[in-house]
Amino acid sequence: MNKKLLLSTALASVALTGSALAELSISANTEVTLRSLAYDQTSNDTGGVAGTALGQETNISIKGGKDLDNGMSLAMGGNVEMDNKSGSGMREVSMVASNDSMYIGYGRDHGVGVDLDGSVAPHVGDQNDTLSQGSDAFSSAYMDVHGSDHLKLGFNLLGGTLAVAYAPNFGSQEADSGTPTGGDSAYSVGYQGNLGIEGLSVQAGYSESDTAANSATVGDKEYSKIGVAYNFGQFAVGGDIQDYGVTTTNVGTVANGAQATRINATFAASDNLAIGISHTETEESLGSGATGYLTQKEEEITAITVGYNIAGMGFNFSYAETENLGGANGVDTTSWQIQTKQSF
Repeated sequence: MNKKLLLSTALASVALTGSALAELSISANTEVTLRSLAYDQTSNDTGGVAGTALGQETNISIKGGKDLDNGMSLAMGGNVEMDNKSGSGMREVSMVASNDSMYIGYGRDHGVGVDLDGSVAPHVGDQNDTLSQGSDAFSSAYMDVHGSDHLKLGFNLLGGTLAVAYAPNFGSQEADSGTPTGGDSAYSVGYQGNLGIEGLSVQAGYSESDTAANSATVGDKEYSKIGVAYNFGQFAVGGDIQDYGVTTTNVGTVANGAQATRINATFAASDNLAIGISHTETEESLGSGATGYLTQKEEEITAITVGYNIAGMGFNFSYAETENLGGANGVDTTSWQIQTKQSF
């Protein structure tokens, strides 16, 4: 189900005569979110964590491209992000050469590629782990190679893309000099497509990051994921399973890991109304002490979202309940969110 309630895109495109860029386009979007979080137990409503807040994010995307002499096309682009937090700026960039069968290039959270931080699970608005603030359900720190400066190679096959990405300095953003800072290296391999079956969406992949050269406490991080979804008319169902873990070396060899299972369903009642429901269960194993004793943590999130177009503007209304937030027994929360995102 890809009836997007929040997409109304107007794209400005201009041809530059005599320029190295044969085509240049500029687009933008603005997202405004009002979110509230409350603890079910008054004693836990401390530290200024609970409450209601209003935030925004604006993105300006620039894309350019030209044909190369060898029959391939070169695409370049970047995204400038501006929001309420520090660090706004050009965060997402890419430069990729491609033809009908493959691509090769560089990127950071932008351009073509298989991004394991995304999901094929159908949903309206944000996923439920975003609605449940402080959730342990998913952690891009284990596998977001696509979000770091990386080299990528992909092949178009089986109704989708099989891609490999390598980040020599995982988790950091380098300047044009690419100065080493002693961070981890990481790689990922993944597939995303429909296997040639109409209505089917499949995502599967694996990533691993090595211990940083200057780290004495953290070992290798491993991550695997498989997701399947199917769209049949007004309905779509699907989900994914993610396993991730890290070996800590300062207390012997202790494996900390988690498995998160997500099941989603959506219903497009009309061109203006869609409803989504999502349930996620996360089980964690945490090492403790030199003996490597493992403790178990569990967390559950259930959310429902209604998306509606009002006079050409799309709004999402979401409500989520979380049991054992962050794996802490008895810490249950409720949250609601109103969000609009407009593209130009």
